[in-house]
Amino acid sequence: MPGGKVKKKKPAANPARGVATTSIASKAKPLEKPDEISSIAVSGVNTPDQIVPPVVGNKAVVTNVNGDRELHELSPEELEARLELSELQAFVENHGSKVRKESSRQVTRLQTEKRLLRGQADHLSVKDWLPEELILHILDLVSAPTGQATSAIQGRPLPKGDELLSKVWQLRTTLLGLDLQASRVSEAVAHVLSQSTVSSTDQAWGVTECLEWLAWNCNDEELHEYEYVTPKSIVAAPEPEEVTPRPTNGHAQGPIHQCLTADRGDDDDGGDDVAVSDIESDLEPDELISVYLRTKTRLFEINPESQLPATARRRPQSRQLNGGAKNRPSRAEVKLQQRLQKIERDLLFDSYIGESQWLEKQSELMREYLERRKWQLDQDQQATNGHANYQSPSQKSTSPPDGVNDAAERLGQAMLDENADASDDDLLGGMFSALNGDGVTAASASRAQDVVASENVTIRDLGKIAGMSPKRVLEEACKARDSRAKLVYKLISPTTFTSRHSVMITWSKDAEPVESILDALTVDTRGLRTTISMMKEATPDTAQSEAYVATAALFLVFSGSSKEEKAHLRLPPALRDLWDEFAQQKRDVADLVDRETVKEVRDLIEANVRSPVDDEDYDEIVFNPAIRRLNGASSGTSTPPSRQELQTNATDDQSASLKAMWAGKNSTTAYQRMLLARKTLPMFQFRADALDTIHKNPITILCGETGCGKSTQLPAFILEHELSQGRHCKIYCTEPRRISAISLAQRVSEEMGERKGDVGTSRSLVGYAIRLEAQTTASTRLVYATVGIVLRMLESAKGLDEITHLVLDEVHERSIDTDFLLIVLRSLMLKRPDLKVVLMSATVDAQKFSRYLDNAPIIIVPGRTFPVQAMYLEDAIELTGHTKEDASARAPGGDDNDDADGDAKSKSDDVAKLTTYSKRTRTTLANYDEYRIDYSLIVKIIEKVSFSDEYKSFSQAVLVFMPGIAEIRQLNDMLQGHPSFRQGWRIQPLHSTFSSEDQQAAFEVPTNGERKIVIATNIAETGITIPDVTCVIDTGKHKEMRFDEKRQMSRLIQSFIARANAKQRRGRAGRVQEGICFHLFTKHRHDEMMAEAQVPEMLRLSLQDLVMRVKICKLGDIELALSQALDPPSSKNIRRAIDALIEVDALTSREELTPLGQQLAKLPLDAQLGKLVLLGSIYGGLDFALTIAATLSSKSPFLSPMNAKKQADTVRLGFKRGDSDLLTVYNAYQTWRRICTTPGQSEYTFCNKNFLSPQNLANIEDLKAQLLSSLSETGFVSLSPEDRQALARMRHNTRQRSFVTLPLLYTRAEPNDDLLNAITAWSFYPKLAKRDGKGWRNVANAQSLGLHPTSINKSLPSNSPIQYLSYYSIMQSASRFTNAQEMSPVSDFALVLMAGDAVFNMYAGVIVVDGNRLRFKVRDWRSMYVIKVLRGKCREVLARLLKNPGRDVGVGMRAWMEVFERVFAREGRVRVAGA
Repeated sequence: MPGGKVKKKKPAANPARGVATTSIASKAKPLEKPDEISSIAVSGVNTPDQIVPPVVGNKAVVTNVNGDRELHELSPEELEARLELSELQAFVENHGSKVRKESSRQVTRLQTEKRLLRGQADHLSVKDWLPEELILHILDLVSAPTGQATSAIQGRPLPKGDELLSKVWQLRTTLLGLDLQASRVSEAVAHVLSQSTVSSTDQAWGVTECLEWLAWNCNDEELHEYEYVTPKSIVAAPEPEEVTPRPTNGHAQGPIHQCLTADRGDDDDGGDDVAVSDIESDLEPDELISVYLRTKTRLFEINPESQLPATARRRPQSRQLNGGAKNRPSRAEVKLQQRLQKIERDLLFDSYIGESQWLEKQSELMREYLERRKWQLDQDQQATNGHANYQSPSQKSTSPPDGVNDAAERLGQAMLDENADASDDDLLGGMFSALNGDGVTAASASRAQDVVASENVTIRDLGKIAGMSPKRVLEEACKARDSRAKLVYKLISPTTFTSRHSVMITWSKDAEPVESILDALTVDTRGLRTTISMMKEATPDTAQSEAYVATAALFLVFSGSSKEEKAHLRLPPALRDLWDEFAQQKRDVADLVDRETVKEVRDLIEANVRSPVDDEDYDEIVFNPAIRRLNGASSGTSTPPSRQELQTNATDDQSASLKAMWAGKNSTTAYQRMLLARKTLPMFQFRADALDTIHKNPITILCGETGCGKSTQLPAFILEHELSQGRHCKIYCTEPRRISAISLAQRVSEEMGERKGDVGTSRSLVGYAIRLEAQTTASTRLVYATVGIVLRMLESAKGLDEITHLVLDEVHERSIDTDFLLIVLRSLMLKRPDLKVVLMSATVDAQKFSRYLDNAPIIIVPGRTFPVQAMYLEDAIELTGHTKEDASARAPGGDDNDDADGDAKSKSDDVAKLTTYSKRTRTTLANYDEYRIDYSLIVKIIEKVSFSDEYKSFSQAVLVFMPGIAEIRQLNDMLQGHPSFRQGWRIQPLHSTFSSEDQQAAFEVPTNGERKIVIATNIAETGITIPDVTCVIDTGKHKEMRFDEKRQMSRLIQSFIARANAKQRRGRAGRVQEGICFHLFTKHRHDEMMAEAQVPEMLRLSLQDLVMRVKICKLGDIELALSQALDPPSSKNIRRAIDALIEVDALTSREELTPLGQQLAKLPLDAQLGKLVLLGSIYGGLDFALTIAATLSSKSPFLSPMNAKKQADTVRLGFKRGDSDLLTVYNAYQTWRRICTTPGQSEYTFCNKNFLSPQNLANIEDLKAQLLSSLSETGFVSLSPEDRQALARMRHNTRQRSFVTLPLLYTRAEPNDDLLNAITAWSFYPKLAKRDGKGWRNVANAQSLGLHPTSINKSLPSNSPIQYLSYYSIMQSASRFTNAQEMSPVSDFALVLMAGDAVFNMYAGVIVVDGNRLRFKVRDWRSMYVIKVLRGKCREVLARLLKNPGRDVGVGMRAWMEVFERVFAREGRVRVAGA
């Protein structure tokens, strides 16, 4: 170096550390008092109000307030406070994590459900159904003591102890997480705690009750509408000077800060508005760093002073030397600075590497610059001392050509002033050592200490930072969350010796808010920008400061995410320790908050939960021994003695009395006279064998031919034998039909020598029990009962305990009740080995039954019948001369081709074989329709038999088998009006629905030369015996219930009988003499096409009723029980029946019977039709419900002839009502009924004109009467004595119509189409179609549906307000497209009230019915709550009525019934279905 003394210089420090790596901690030695640094470190955190002693880094937030005092040194109050603190802390540590995690999960779930469900739900029009006055009335009812909300009625008791505390804590945290008002949340939680039970759902404990309470008690300002969006505050983009937080002490900015912000000029042409030249976007990272270094170098060359230390810059006074001009950056500087900013924002730019390389470059540039300035300074000093070189006057008078000399002079002068005693070498050495970070002057350290003390800032040295840069870790984490995120670091401290930075993160989309949970930092969120600033802690240099603030930002932004917070593992060790400090501080703060919260929750529980003393008092009342004794005393007298008790108590005296009683019976003249007639029956010859077999075996099978006397004699044999032995007995003999039970009981009573009319009285040993009628007394020993009566007995608690012998008659019919009874008996025999069971039938596969019943013995009894001549259709046509013209003449409504199977080819082959018959007969047969009832042929046959000498001997009593009651009526009317049968003939219809008196008239033998014609259904086939019949006319058809698998519905259809049935019918003509039988089907059909035996009902009927009986009889698993049947149904059909019952609410999801299922099991209907009838009786639409149930169980009254189909459709539209197919049918039925009851009106003309079938309409009326009788039996309909008499007077053997009449109570809602359609939809649900664009969609399976061409809604316009249509059945058309039938519109509000299982998502404001089937959203919380309460109360009233039919529900429930009716009956509302 030129000139001066050469002194030993200090070795240069590592130039890579640069200016920004100055470490205060390592150069603390110049301070006079070393302890002052530690005092500085704690000065920023130690305040008198703090509980915790100051610790660097804030590693602990709460410590013992009593210091290190021992327990015995504490006062009682202090000891209690310490114990409470420890208890709270232990509870928080055990439950806090779980509570916070579960609360966060519930909040996220609720918010997600709200967002998703409301986007997928349809709007529910509440105001159209619930006006404001009705809503207020409902809320008043809820507030009443008897009308509390139903949410907590079914639930679990409140937990105890810590479990309750944790649940309430979680509940409160969840509600606060939903941004609900804290004061209201506390009130809601208090309400939940005051309840005895809380519902248990998939939601957090108590959330449902709290949300309901809030919806009930909060106004619109406290709970906004569901669609309400909180307005976002409009935050303008912050100005640059607002982005960087100012120091809190109010001191002026230091020179470094002024230098960093010098680019913000006061004039308009400065700042960010200056354009910057573009930089290639495809530069590699190394190229970016190269450009960055060149730009920084150029900026240094333009203004090197900006890179000098603060002490070496020009002082403010020096500006005035140049006339006070502002030190504005030049345009070139502004452009270079903006270029640097653009490079720093580039995603590929590594700021850490670039800054490190620049620091090395900067050191070299600064050293060269200072050397030039030193040389310049030396030259200036020499000139001042007179040793300057020669210069011209002009050069002396002018300023230097550039600003280097001025800058050097300012730098030198500043250092000379600051270091007056230092030599030139010491001055330069000090400058370079300061540049390299090797030390600071005492004055600088003093100023740093002053700043720290004044700002309460803690200085912490993080040491050497090695590894990945925290800035890079933060940037990558932010980019992973938001690829367009930008980070900007700013130095906010007044000096680099106490360096504090802020980092501003700018997101491109909304991000979660960042909470300020660290004391040493502040968080400022404005719009999309989040600024995190160091305020109470600083570092010795800028690099540590940036690393500190980057780590803090990483913690604050990402520590809440278990996945994203793993980024901190990439931090250097020192900063990972810092992260752990932050985490501990966060936990400590959270623990402090949690302790306060738990304490509040505990106080809330103590103030609202009932004390254990109250619970003990309540239990004492429930378990009062006096009440138990009272109950025990009362229950003992009401329990009848069992069969075992009766046998045990039977003494020798009682046995003797039984023998004496029987001796008196069999010694009477009447008994002996009847005994002589009984001995002529084949069954009497097998008396001893039968009794011996029954005595030795639990089960016996008796197969007896027609006429053997099994039905009357075997039960009588058992009775006589038991009484003669002095043994107690109770014999039940089951019959498939009511008329069979009555007639057999009367016959056996007479054979016992009893007088006519004694049956069922105390003077008789014989009685009968049928539905709605029982003729038994305590002395009755033999009871003839229908199978249904015995099944009802099995449902009771006593069951069959009093029965000693059970005889099942006519098991060959394979009715569903008989087969089910066999299932029950197989399990019952294990419990009752002493019970004797006998199975009887005329035609039965005895071996099959024997194998099923553990190889039970078989007794075969031959019949006693006379020969019967069998004649078929071709014989009848040949005999009567019947032609096709006569066959075409039929009564209106006789189109009954339900079983047509298209056998035209077989018929032509059959006719070709009839060579022995006349051509006229063959021609008639060629065009004959065997599926149609030919009434004219029947009349001709009767006329031929009655008046022809050849067949006159067979005319004493003629039995005609018809399919059903409508056909019986039609033939009865024809015979009554025929001139040949007006005198000397007794025409007697016979049907199971007739009164007992009318039924008995068919068994009477005419006198005075009269002959009789009995018109009956298949009840006369085996169930009863008309003794004087000599001629049988068999139409070959019967009506039976069949379950349509395709349509999923049961229908009563007409079909051909089996050969076994034909044999039974034929045998009825040979009881008293040789007889004759006319089968009105061809012999070819009988031999080749008919089935051998009838299909068991269990295989062709719906299993819904059977499933309910399995549950009533407590047989266990449904599928397992039914699989034990003689011919078990398929598991697929069983499962289908179970699912149908669950959907109709007859079974729970656990396959348990509901109150509705209990009542449906008593009705002879499918579950859906049965539900329709029950709901109709409850809500005042019974006549409509009975009519529709009867129609859907039989046939529609509308006809659709092929030659007038369009005309018939037009006429049908004339009866249109309520856009409903079912209401249209009901309207047509009501019109027909008015015509029939109006004098002078012609039923035939009306039906013919309107394409209606009078036969089908009359059949509907008959079915209504039967269903009304069933309802009366269940107690759902209370009929007055006059109404019962009117129902009993309904006769079917006259030409005058009789109609079912109902009290006004059950028909009050008939004019209300909305309610009738709603009842229909509730009953048929989930058979519901929803509008889907221009078509319809099945809500049950999302299948596309069409409307049947006969539906009145077929031409429904696309803009119709109807959105939902309920249907009863679907059919697949020839084009394989699925069409729905029997459709009715329904409103969305009606579906919400009663359909399916609804889930009310109170927070989302969405009602979900049966999962994804139906979703509706409401506008406000109050409407949501009112709908839920109304639905719950309506279902509660319904359940109570179903459980206790006929009983008063009470004042409170009646009030809710009135509200329900007001919803549907309110006048003035625009009634739009589905709107």
